[in-house]
Amino acid sequence: MAVQYKKRIVLALIGAGLASGAAQATERGQLRALLGLPGQDLTSPALPGFYVQANYQHYSADDFKDNNGDTPVQSANFPPLGTVSAQQDSKVSADVLALRASWVSESQLWDGRLGLSATLPLVKTHLETKLTRLTPLPAPYAQIADSTLAKLAAANSGDESGVGDMEIAPFIDWQTDSYRVIFAPAFVAPTGDYDANRAVNPGAGNFWTIRPALTLAYVTENGWEFGARTTYSFNTENKDTDYKSGQYLHSDGAVMYQIRDGLRLGAAGYLIYQTTKDSGTGAPADGYKARVFALGPSIGWQSEDSRLGLEFKVLQEFGVRNRPEGTLGWLRVIYRIN
Repeated sequence: MAVQYKKRIVLALIGAGLASGAAQATERGQLRALLGLPGQDLTSPALPGFYVQANYQHYSADDFKDNNGDTPVQSANFPPLGTVSAQQDSKVSADVLALRASWVSESQLWDGRLGLSATLPLVKTHLETKLTRLTPLPAPYAQIADSTLAKLAAANSGDESGVGDMEIAPFIDWQTDSYRVIFAPAFVAPTGDYDANRAVNPGAGNFWTIRPALTLAYVTENGWEFGARTTYSFNTENKDTDYKSGQYLHSDGAVMYQIRDGLRLGAAGYLIYQTTKDSGTGAPADGYKARVFALGPSIGWQSEDSRLGLEFKVLQEFGVRNRPEGTLGWLRVIYRIN
């Protein structure tokens, strides 16, 4: 009995060491960013009025990448057995309905129209984690180790749905026949459903994000349209975990060609580049600095009176670090009420 008890203590310690790595990666993966959302609206003129949007996103990823772009390996070093390692294989899928309301006023500041936008995502996420032992162990220990890893994987898996974190963005919009510039001192509030003990959450955490945004767009006379929206996010500390996510640059872009009145074809993409490390309880030395690029085709249509707009795009991620790598699709409807 004493030998069996000692085995379980050793494997419990191994499990604790491996679990700490998985928990860090879970919090680090929840950036507050609706990746790939902006598109033809970057260049489309916005007349004064009230606009509503319904944006549906589906995201699917079968692979997570570590700091080197490889499948993560979690390790723990214990004197009785040496280093015990396990490969982390995870699958994630998410369905998001992002509801946005925007108001463009007649009022002007520095020759730009004043406005306000609010975006609320409704999120459904599925996460499935598998930990596969890489370290050979004697038979008595191997069975206990694999059982422990299975329990850890289950603890880092789950299904959740609910309200996400709301972005509020007052803005100034400058428009000409060829150029468009928008500045928005946006912020994100912790309105989402969140529990620090869950592996999956609709909300990113109990913290605020300050996010200034700049949109630049240019339309040529021969039908080409170029637009990009770039933000830089500053995060406060998550009060529930004492963990602070680093600052990151996020940019969405689109190049579209108007093949006939109202119908556009082109390409869209996005990038995330984290510029400062994570810090606080559980943050590793490398800070889990995230990076991702994505590119794919896009098609958009807008009515002649600019009252109704439709858009569809599919984007493939690449060059990923410390995040899942997958494929994302957007379907968008925009309607100007008045």
